[in-house]
Amino acid sequence: MQNGAHPPQVTQPPTHNMPFAGMGRTTFVYSIDDIHAFLTKVKAAEAINSLVQRCLAYPDPPNSHWSHATVVAYCRYHLQKVISFAEAQKLIQTGHAADLDHQLEQDLQAQLSVPAAPGVLDRTYYNAFDNGSFDVRSTLDAWKRASPSSAFAYAASGMAYVAMASDARGGAYIRDTPQSNIDAMDRLLAQADTDLQRAVALNPKVTPAYVSMIHAGSMSLGDDYTLNAAKRGLAAAPDNYSIYGVLSGAAEPKWGGSLEAMDRVAVQAQAYVKQNPLLAILLSAGPAYKYDVCNCESSANWSAFPVVFDNVASTSLLSNAGFAASENGHPELAVIYLSEVMRFQPGAWGVRRRRDFELPAVGESDMAMEDANRLIAGNPQIAANYRLRGDIYMSLMDYPSAEKDLEHALAMAPDDIEVLSSLGNLYTNQTHEWDKAWDIADRIIRKYPGSPGGWAMRATIVENQPRADLSATYQYFVDHFGNDPIMQWHISRMRELLTKSSQPVPASLTPQHP
Repeated sequence: MQNGAHPPQVTQPPTHNMPFAGMGRTTFVYSIDDIHAFLTKVKAAEAINSLVQRCLAYPDPPNSHWSHATVVAYCRYHLQKVISFAEAQKLIQTGHAADLDHQLEQDLQAQLSVPAAPGVLDRTYYNAFDNGSFDVRSTLDAWKRASPSSAFAYAASGMAYVAMASDARGGAYIRDTPQSNIDAMDRLLAQADTDLQRAVALNPKVTPAYVSMIHAGSMSLGDDYTLNAAKRGLAAAPDNYSIYGVLSGAAEPKWGGSLEAMDRVAVQAQAYVKQNPLLAILLSAGPAYKYDVCNCESSANWSAFPVVFDNVASTSLLSNAGFAASENGHPELAVIYLSEVMRFQPGAWGVRRRRDFELPAVGESDMAMEDANRLIAGNPQIAANYRLRGDIYMSLMDYPSAEKDLEHALAMAPDDIEVLSSLGNLYTNQTHEWDKAWDIADRIIRKYPGSPGGWAMRATIVENQPRADLSATYQYFVDHFGNDPIMQWHISRMRELLTKSSQPVPASLTPQHP
């Protein structure tokens, strides 16, 4: 499971906003009429103040067959009020751990019996205790001391240990993970297991404990452990969405499972879909993996996205699909699936900005600008909001306004890679102010030397304004990014330019492909 433990990457903005030779426009998967009809309904929904009514008024993706019952349940799932870690911490630190236990007991009973509170206890635990920071440990340990018979305290502590173990392991494949990381993970999982077993012994209905057990099993504790936890959890709560969801994740091929295993989990869950409509969400998990909607393996089948999302999908799948589409020249997919994330998670600000960034590419510049202005008015201290508006101005070829917003964003966040990339895009590809572009490229290279974006920017500059640095840029590019398929166009172009120039071509540095 990826946890973001990778160095920052300077990525090229989508092709509609940063064209260069050799890149063409992709064919839209959805028709432009379908996109505009969808976004017209989105604008109407986003004008509604009630978050639940806003969620229900949102359109489903074009030509999809989303279950209304599942949409209603998923709106409630995400928008119901749940306790935060800060609120739990305050109760524990002020001697009111018993009040926290009472609140969680109420959530458990609501999860078991109130249709309007789907998965409320599981949602609470994800929100408050799925936290791998060492900073939470003292609070959770204090809770266990204050409430030694609380299944809720032990379940929270165990979940946090599993999150810590995941962070300790890192996001690389196990073969690329240092043994010290694996040892740390195993120690933390042993502590997690102790607390989780204690939790279900105290109260076998506390479902977040089983969710954490299954996660721990898929990480290191093994198939028998995972299946035993799933069996016990589903015996206690046969229609539990979170248990089935994490079991589906554990069945993914990358964790030693298979698409058939994922499908079996989804089919098994559908036996209880009338009791819990959230279970229909699992139907999209297998197809999403099959068609690589996150483009994790660089094999996304863009035309299959409407098939994958014919059923309601989780916000994580929708978000992964939307960002992957944005990064690969499919704005029509990005605006639809990122809008659906915003439907269920209206506070997902990064998702909102990325959706707005893509709107001009589908002919919705006014909608993009209006929302960017709302974001700035709502929070003028966020540099990313000015960067968004600067990017929108750039798409409209209003370069002076774009420069003003992007320079303002850079003043607020001098090392922000997204702001630097947007400003570099403006100076390099739009206004051709080579000295300004060179300064931005130099700042990126100095701050993020392992990322290709600054070097790609420098390559474009020396192509258009010959400098003595072309040979050195080529050498660095081949040495560091020679096996990156995305960089091959730049490498070939620089070699061609070097051949035509008086600068020497480093013959020993020929890109080697895996």
